[in-house]
Amino acid sequence: MTKQNLIDLHTHSTASDGIYNPVELIQIASSAGIAALGLTDHDSVAGLAEGIAAAGKYGVELVPGVEITILEDQREIHILGYYPQDRDRLHAELEDIREERHSRMKKIVDKLIKQGFEINLNEVLVEAGPSAPGRLHLARILVKKKYVHTLDEVFKLYLNPDRAAYVPRRLMTLKRAMQLLYSVGAIIVIAHPGIMGKKIIDRLLPLGLQGIEVFHPDHSATQKKLYLHLAQVNGLLITGGSDFHGDRENTTGYPRHLAISGSYLNDLKKAAGI
Repeated sequence: MTKQNLIDLHTHSTASDGIYNPVELIQIASSAGIAALGLTDHDSVAGLAEGIAAAGKYGVELVPGVEITILEDQREIHILGYYPQDRDRLHAELEDIREERHSRMKKIVDKLIKQGFEINLNEVLVEAGPSAPGRLHLARILVKKKYVHTLDEVFKLYLNPDRAAYVPRRLMTLKRAMQLLYSVGAIIVIAHPGIMGKKIIDRLLPLGLQGIEVFHPDHSATQKKLYLHLAQVNGLLITGGSDFHGDRENTTGYPRHLAISGSYLNDLKKAAGI
């Protein structure tokens, strides 16, 4: 397929909770005609070296990134960092988060066992592979074992806040995450702000926010319009992507329709000095 000027700045590999390794992910994007792909694994940059090496082979420009999960006012917020210059330091700083995922998963599995589920921690670790275990890894196992029909059902019934097996995470604060990304030279973008609106943008601006993920599958047309406006009036970068993990909406097919114009990458690279 001839590549058009289409990009996807938000995807995940097996370095976090995607089902494809970085090479497979690049190959899939290339086959779909994607010119540039952002690899933004959760709390991890472990897949970037492999992704960068594969990108040239498949004719895709790899946009290195990370997605950090933070907790602010008892709410999870996700922050994207693009083109981090000091990836070694970023990897080291995120180690605590990866270790915390292991202890949290043990607590979640224990809760499910008490409720009669036949599952063990090792199954989740095998599903997670080289990455730290997360709720999505566990959800996939429960679907495979036919306890539920869909991934969404797992979260709604058991793994979302206030559900029977939910365990809160110990995460970075908003200020700490922003400071970390700034210190490693990353371009800082809020991921899928959804219903948070202008309030969250106003809160992040003094901390160094540089962009908004305007285009995301969870955003309604009204939300896209709002965040596009907020980005424009505040002089912020505009990004977007599929948030592809490999099994979104029960399909493993790459969602090419969620790709965005390559013109947005030009501004991102300019901000990064590339």
